[in-house]
Amino acid sequence: MRIPLLDLRRELHIIGPAIQAQWNHLLSHPQFVNGEQVRAFEAEMATFLGVPNVIGVSSGTEALILSLAACGVAEGDEVILPANAFIAALEAVWWLKARPVLVDIGSGDFGPDPHQISQRLTRRTKALLVVHLYGTPIDLDPLLDLCHSSHMHLIEDCSHAHGASYKQRRVGSFGSVGCFSAGVVKNLAALGEAGFIATSDADIVRRLTRLREHGQEGKNNHLCYGTNGRLDELQAAVLRVRLPSLETRNARRREIAHRYNEAFAALDMVLPREDSRQMSVYHQYVIRTPHRDALRSTLQAQGIETGIHYPTPLHLQPAWQTHYGQRLALPHSERAAQEILSLPIFPELTDEEVKTVITQIQAFFQDTTFPTLRRPEVR
Repeated sequence: MRIPLLDLRRELHIIGPAIQAQWNHLLSHPQFVNGEQVRAFEAEMATFLGVPNVIGVSSGTEALILSLAACGVAEGDEVILPANAFIAALEAVWWLKARPVLVDIGSGDFGPDPHQISQRLTRRTKALLVVHLYGTPIDLDPLLDLCHSSHMHLIEDCSHAHGASYKQRRVGSFGSVGCFSAGVVKNLAALGEAGFIATSDADIVRRLTRLREHGQEGKNNHLCYGTNGRLDELQAAVLRVRLPSLETRNARRREIAHRYNEAFAALDMVLPREDSRQMSVYHQYVIRTPHRDALRSTLQAQGIETGIHYPTPLHLQPAWQTHYGQRLALPHSERAAQEILSLPIFPELTDEEVKTVITQIQAFFQDTTFPTLRRPEVR
């Protein structure tokens, strides 16, 4: 049996006709930018997130760049961000010619270490960019306190966390802005590149609306320099088809995660944190084990695909050395990158496939060459 890490075809088989109907409508009413689909999606997503405003953009990376710019981040400003993020977070800072300040993750989870953040603050710190990695909200309370006391913007990267909540409130609604990718592999996915931004700040809305369309306010009236960052009608239509089922699909991800948690509780691995304050949507189900590479090879031989999100921290990427040349020691991020492994968890995964993943992993850890089984500390 081959079990993929993700199989997009399974959902498309179900929703393909609805998407085709929406696209047929668009072909007969050809307004492919700034049309009714984008406006409707923005309103529907704002309701879903519980925020006043959502602004559709062309990708998650563009969401980060435009959001930082709308918050006033400019050349020479400092932006603090975690070293275990996807490279898009750092790229956004680089494009604005701001200075990225990388911090380590905490010893207990994948969120940035608040103590290290407080040590790296300077008078030039303009924003803290945090990532709700793998779909699990990070502990926001200490970070919100830091941002408030230091008068800096909190930028939430929610690209893995569509529908996740912290203290019964959707992520993306806590910071100055919440940035979302809706690329093809996300929990809420377009059939191409797409993104959106959530905010409660009316001034930021005005800046974002200008920036995503070449700085325009009214046709050919350019108040500033922006970019072509608009969400197109075709992808907005896809997101509208998929949004109503997002909660159900996230619930299925949590169901699979619960089965994994129960089955793996006694094995030599660290499991995703379960916390009453933080409701994950399990974009990825990520374990940590010192036997990661051997486990991955064994699962691959059994036809079970896995992933590593992400294998190289930002400060160890070649681009970091090329552009910044700064050697950093961030041991928790570095160790996590050597131990993390993503298991299959998409909603169309069958119960039989879940059982097979569980059985194969349990069999691997029963090998007598490994240390005595222990109950790990759960993040």
